[in-house]
Amino acid sequence: MENICYFRPKWVGSPVTNNEKTTPKVNERRGKNSKKKGEVDPVEVYCRVRPLDNPNDSCCVKPLSTTVVQLIPPENSLAVARNGQIKEYQFTFQYIFDEYTSQKAVFDYVACPLVDDLIKGKNGLLFTYGITSSGKTYTMTGTPKDQGILPRCLDVLFNSISGVQAKKYVFKSDKMNGFEVQSEADAMIERQKRDIIPGITTPKTPTANRRGNFGDQERISDPTILTSVDDDNQYAVFVSYIEIYNNYVYDLLEELPYDPITGYKPPQTKILRTDSSDCMYVMNCVEVEITSPEEAFEVLFKGQKRRKVAHTALNAESSRSHSIFNIRLVQAPLDPRGEEVLQDPDKICVSQLSLVDLAGSERTHRTKNAGDRLKEAGNINQSLMALRNCIEILRENQKNNSNKMVPYRDSKLTHLFKNYFDGEGKVRMVVCVNPKGEEFDETIHVMKFAELSQEVLIARQQQVRFDIGLTPGRRKINQNYKDKFKSEEDLCTPAKVPAFDFTLGPGFPPFELLRSTDDIVLPELEKFLEERQKRREILQLELDKQNDEFRAHLVEIDRNYEQALFQNDELQQRVEKSEAYVQKLESRIRSLERRLGENSRQTKQSERQKRELEAMIQDKEVKIRQEKSEKERLKNDFKARLDMNNQHWERNLEKERQKIEQDYGGQIWERQQKLNMLRNIVNETDSDSCTPMPAPRETFRTPAPKSRTQTTPAKILSARSENDMRKIGTTPTPRTRTVTTGATLSAARANLRPTTKSTSTSKTPKPTPPFNPRHRRSRSSNAEIWLDHRPPGSVELDTVLQPKIKKKKSVSKLEVKDTKEVSKYMLTHQDMDSEDNLTTQIYKGDCLPTAGGGTAVVFNDVETLKQTSPGSRKRRSSCPQPQDYEGDWTDVEDRCNIAIEGHGNAMKRSKPNGATRV
Repeated sequence: MENICYFRPKWVGSPVTNNEKTTPKVNERRGKNSKKKGEVDPVEVYCRVRPLDNPNDSCCVKPLSTTVVQLIPPENSLAVARNGQIKEYQFTFQYIFDEYTSQKAVFDYVACPLVDDLIKGKNGLLFTYGITSSGKTYTMTGTPKDQGILPRCLDVLFNSISGVQAKKYVFKSDKMNGFEVQSEADAMIERQKRDIIPGITTPKTPTANRRGNFGDQERISDPTILTSVDDDNQYAVFVSYIEIYNNYVYDLLEELPYDPITGYKPPQTKILRTDSSDCMYVMNCVEVEITSPEEAFEVLFKGQKRRKVAHTALNAESSRSHSIFNIRLVQAPLDPRGEEVLQDPDKICVSQLSLVDLAGSERTHRTKNAGDRLKEAGNINQSLMALRNCIEILRENQKNNSNKMVPYRDSKLTHLFKNYFDGEGKVRMVVCVNPKGEEFDETIHVMKFAELSQEVLIARQQQVRFDIGLTPGRRKINQNYKDKFKSEEDLCTPAKVPAFDFTLGPGFPPFELLRSTDDIVLPELEKFLEERQKRREILQLELDKQNDEFRAHLVEIDRNYEQALFQNDELQQRVEKSEAYVQKLESRIRSLERRLGENSRQTKQSERQKRELEAMIQDKEVKIRQEKSEKERLKNDFKARLDMNNQHWERNLEKERQKIEQDYGGQIWERQQKLNMLRNIVNETDSDSCTPMPAPRETFRTPAPKSRTQTTPAKILSARSENDMRKIGTTPTPRTRTVTTGATLSAARANLRPTTKSTSTSKTPKPTPPFNPRHRRSRSSNAEIWLDHRPPGSVELDTVLQPKIKKKKSVSKLEVKDTKEVSKYMLTHQDMDSEDNLTTQIYKGDCLPTAGGGTAVVFNDVETLKQTSPGSRKRRSSCPQPQDYEGDWTDVEDRCNIAIEGHGNAMKRSKPNGATRV
């Protein structure tokens, strides 16, 4: 059946309320001026948490109450990795359904009010939203023994209109997004053409065995019945099933043409149009009239077989499109007799309930999609993002009283839902949540969008009441009238007639009159005529009697009718008073509802502010704890560094002291040897008794420092005190140059030889060579090839201390090919110290080839060059200064490198090994 399916239900007729005397125009009823200010409802959002597949999995969703749900990020989520801390989130919705809530409870709370509004002539939109594998399709369809929202809506609708449902084809589409009404005779002819005659030529498969089945399985129907049905109206149900795949609209009920060679042709895309009332609909979409839930299920499963589903890493049957199942209810009042629908196209009311199963948002790195699946996921996320943008702009326009254009045309999904958000129906959303911890990063975005959607306000739609001047309850009156009679003959007469024969009897007898003087025939004929006359008089008397009775009955009926009119007037006055009182109550209820809405909005705002302040307080407390811990860590680190530095300087001072003792002990021992030799030369007579002075107990050899700057013994000696020299046990003797003649020297040598030979057997310690204070050359002065890496912007230093390299290769940007022919590597780094002095550090290392064909650098030396400006005025230190130190004592580095130790009244200053002033 080719028909026109539209998205937003509309009013074809012009019903009015009971307190209106005239019928308003459709455009005036649709206009914004017809809606009263303040009669708005927010988008109602409900949250449903599905149970975990594995109870051992981590859970990130926790319902705190019936309206508040809490999200806790797991340790491996992006939120924790980004913020470095676990921050809990709370969201407030209309109602929270936990994992133990049944399908029946969800339907009664969410969808049953929408079915009641559908019967009252109001429009409704319900869609499930969430990430993939969160339970959206299960919430919408369910299973045969535990039905979802869609099957229960059909059961409740047909249970409610079972006694007032119109026969098939009484309502007919006008091909322009509307409906026409035809008589019972025309509907009967059309039923014969479409159902009876095709069934005779081509018999259909009997459906009696499948009644009550949900597909191929036995289902349990919902027995709920709504009492908002108007008995004086006739109802008809039409359904359509479409999907939006890759931003294209397809009809799932369309019969595809079959080609014997190529098979079934692919479906054609549908376009969106607007009718005369600016209502969006899908052009040339198949719409089927159904008379029972079983017929609706056949249509549903026919469309589900063609719906786009695919296997992904997260769901075995993942929906790859947005499916929309439309239920349209057409109603019109009965004629004055209460038998047929009133033949007036302006008195038709059409309402629609759209049940939308949105495809789930997903991320490619988790679903591992590729090819067509990747394209489908991109289009799904793009359409959901367009829906979110429209919601945000609507909220911004209502909040800031602005007039920014809402981008409905960015997606077919939002373009089809345009009329709902413009105030032509109630909108509800069921957010399905998967509590698994791995889904937290996607679930948090869904929850934020869902909570934001509740702030969008939609104009409230008024209930429709037909008041066309006919007597209410005419269907019941006609039904009671029919119940009094058992057959069609009883229906033709107003009352039963008593069994009385009103005929004149048998006809004239067959007399043969031959002459006028016949004595036999004439008497018999005279007798027959007399009896006939008597029969006529009796009949006339009976007729007069019945006429009198009928007149009396009419008078009684007239009298009863007058009494009924009087009672009707009294009842009408009472009804008018009741209506006035009801109007007052309704106005009071509306005012109370407005106050309640304002109070609820203020409460929500205060709760939101409270949550924000609590979050700010928590953030500040976290920052305070972090600052305290950081200060404690820095304090402990500083103490540890100070202890390490003190120990380091103590070791360096001890080494320096030992070095000085060794140096001066060797010099004293050498001088003592020379004095002994001179003593032996002078005392030639006592040469046999002369023995050399024993060597010190230990011989110290100190390697040359690697630093470019060096410490001379003269400076160190000047820094020593007399107390230190006393510890060694000798007093330094000043050096004197002695001039010796040649004879004396030769005699001394002659006298020395035998002494040396005689004492060669004794183990005399070998004298220690004097310490050479000459600067040591850099280790880069060998014959190997060096790679001098100086980054761009390096400052050339005109200092004496420069690395001495024979063969080198200088580069400013390091490349792999530069390291192939070199064996040494040198990197120059320049920086400013705390006193804005330029410090140059030279890092040296060996270039070693690797197994992969590259080069590895092993650093083994660091040289530091510091250039200072002399004569700068520096702050004096508050610590006591030694009197024998030559130089400025105000430099921070020098103060840290020099320790002061007090011994009684004397002070001793020492310098660590290798520490110099530059």
